Amino acid sequence: MIVKQVDAGSIAEECEISAGDALLSINGRELRDYIDYIYGLAESEIVLAVQKIDGTVEEIEIEKEPDEELGIVFENDGFGKKIYCRNKCLFCFVDQMPKGMRRTLYVKDDDWRMSFLMGSYVTLTNLSDEEAARIIEQRISPLYISVHAYDDAVRQKLFGNKDAERTFGLLRRFAANRLHMHTQVVMCEGLNSGAVLEQTIEALYGLFPAVQSVAVVPVGLTRYRKGLYPLSPVSRKAAEETIQMIESGQKRFLEQNNETRFVFASDEMYIRAGMPLPSFESYEDFVQIENGVGLVRMFLTEAEEALEAFRGRKVRYRKIGFITGEDFYPFLKRLALQIQDSFRLQVNVYRIENRFFGKSVTVAGLLTGRDIIGQVKTQEEEALFLSRCCFKENEDRMLDDVTLEELSGALNTPCYKASGDGYEVIEMLLEE
Repeated sequence: MIVKQVDAGSIAEECEISAGDALLSINGRELRDYIDYIYGLAESEIVLAVQKIDGTVEEIEIEKEPDEELGIVFENDGFGKKIYCRNKCLFCFVDQMPKGMRRTLYVKDDDWRMSFLMGSYVTLTNLSDEEAARIIEQRISPLYISVHAYDDAVRQKLFGNKDAERTFGLLRRFAANRLHMHTQVVMCEGLNSGAVLEQTIEALYGLFPAVQSVAVVPVGLTRYRKGLYPLSPVSRKAAEETIQMIESGQKRFLEQNNETRFVFASDEMYIRAGMPLPSFESYEDFVQIENGVGLVRMFLTEAEEALEAFRGRKVRYRKIGFITGEDFYPFLKRLALQIQDSFRLQVNVYRIENRFFGKSVTVAGLLTGRDIIGQVKTQEEEALFLSRCCFKENEDRMLDDVTLEELSGALNTPCYKASGDGYEVIEMLLEE
């Protein structure tokens, strides 16, 4: 693992570790990647084997608090070779991307290490026996796993991979070793919906409490599906039936275990069904919020709390606008009225139709700059706000490479990234 940077004032700097040095082992255990590194840091007394730039190897003894960082940034984030996806999923979003976008958007990763560190979903179809043993040995938990169906034949068809038959065997193996997992089902109507979905939920609940939750989300389809398996967007009727099944299961599971409702439908499923979102309490600890489960309820609750706390405070604007997708528009429209009432601030809400990916894509996170520029007719707002999820992480660049600066210039209005935290969004409007 090659050192890229050492933080000023850190333990690593005190130990004279420098950029270009290579960490070889901790307490005699060879470092394969960043997972091994953080695993080794869990101890309070460690011995580092460091290969200096001149080729010499030094052993450095360090006493520290458990889990205290050394202040090292590694090249390639300390992961080396990436683990790529071997599936040919019928609904893969990458396969539904148009040509000509930035290269990184076409990368299909399926890396269990990212699942552990960042909560991204993996399929386990490319997991070797050696890696499975390592996950158990190092207590890598929780993992986030795409399951999609309990039935082997259905799951193999959805994944487009015969190795998908291994999924539940691995889940059982991890459960037997008391690892925790969160799971998801991407529902494709007519394939893994209805009775197949019910069977999947029951099978996963059979692994509770190792499997701690299931999220059910409707398949996302773009207009770029020429030559791909014929899929249709989840219908209103199917969404209604799915929610009824899930809510019935929630009641039964909670009565049985007295801890959790276990299975949750995504916000998008409720919106497809035209049904009201569950209460804040129904989402429990919001463990599947990154999967769009409870995201709207959390945001609105936080925003309403902020409006109550800051009612009557001075704001820095007289007129603003919010930009969002089809799904969130009605919720944001109602919130805009509350903001106007609390602050006497005029708020416009712009609903953007996704013409880039197609009308069936309705979430704000997949909006593009060109759609926004083409559809927003500004009304002399002092500022426009759009979700941070519209941009590449830690960058001001949208999916079609339009930057925040370019967006502001095209709309002739300052544009800002809004947090996914409703409280913070309201705070952004205040004068102080």
